[in-house]
Amino acid sequence: LYDRIINPKLLVRRITVSACRLIDEKEAEKQQPYEQIDIFSMADKKDTREKEERAKEKKLQAAMIDIKKKFGKNAILKGMNFEEGATSKDRNGQIGGHKA
Repeated sequence: LYDRIINPKLLVRRITVSACRLIDEKEAEKQQPYEQIDIFSMADKKDTREKEERAKEKKLQAAMIDIKKKFGKNAILKGMNFEEGATSKDRNGQIGGHKA
């Protein structure tokens, strides 16, 4: 679709992707299974390794959310947030990331 629409002589400044009619993951499992298509490679069927990696990532994200709920937003931060001049730690304590 992109290759059909784009003028190759022009530079791309922004690509916007939108989603509508989203449903809960549990609801989606009950319905006819759909497969997420990779936007760049248009890969065919996903193998079991990719499914295992996705399940592992989902568990990791759930664990991080649980830790942040229990110990606060600053419980898990990237290493770059501890460098001089980093603002994430301070912004986590503010309302919406802004001084109130």
